Amino acid sequence: MVHQLTDLGGADGAANNRVRVEGTRNLVDAARGAGVGRIVAQSISWAYAPGDGPADESVPLDPTDEPPRSRIVAGVRALEEAVAELPEAVVLRYGILYGPGTWYAPGGAVAAALAGDPAARFLGSTAADDAVSSFVHVADAAEAAVRALAWPSGAYNVVDDEPAPGHTWLPVLAEALGVPAPARSGGGAAWARGAVNGRARALGWAPAHPSWRTGFADRDPG
Repeated sequence: MVHQLTDLGGADGAANNRVRVEGTRNLVDAARGAGVGRIVAQSISWAYAPGDGPADESVPLDPTDEPPRSRIVAGVRALEEAVAELPEAVVLRYGILYGPGTWYAPGGAVAAALAGDPAARFLGSTAADDAVSSFVHVADAAEAAVRALAWPSGAYNVVDDEPAPGHTWLPVLAEALGVPAPARSGGGAAWARGAVNGRARALGWAPAHPSWRTGFADRDPG
């Protein structure tokens, strides 16, 4: 079973969390009832505990009890614990997805927000601050999902090669989208540290878009 379900179209975090918790529970129960022993499931790479430098898969999930982050991490934890009940479970901890059909595509919600549209809705930040993010192009995420069909059980960060703070990547994104760049600001959450992809790379996956620096401007859907 490949579990890539989300509910992000309306930028409703509660609805998306319900998919992670209840939706995953239903899928795992159905898989067990049908005798399915292997699952590949979508997770995220920004649920790690705070620390210095980008996180690898040995870093625990954030133990915070501060909402709204606590609800997000609880949903991720519920998803990952549920899929681990099957004999073979691969968890793909994606970076922020960009490329065709995403919030970060030309004409998407992030472009609208940067252009000053108050109605723009997405779950993310347009603060040009010190918070570090890891991205992954949707085509590279899809390639990882296909390869993961044969990967050993465990969690894998599926991110590009360049974690970066908002004050570095947002001006590049704004230029690619043809909208104004936000003014630089300071600060940023301690958990916003990015992630590294060494474990997935060791199994042969490599992002065709190794950096958002060139990926944001790439109009090729592949």
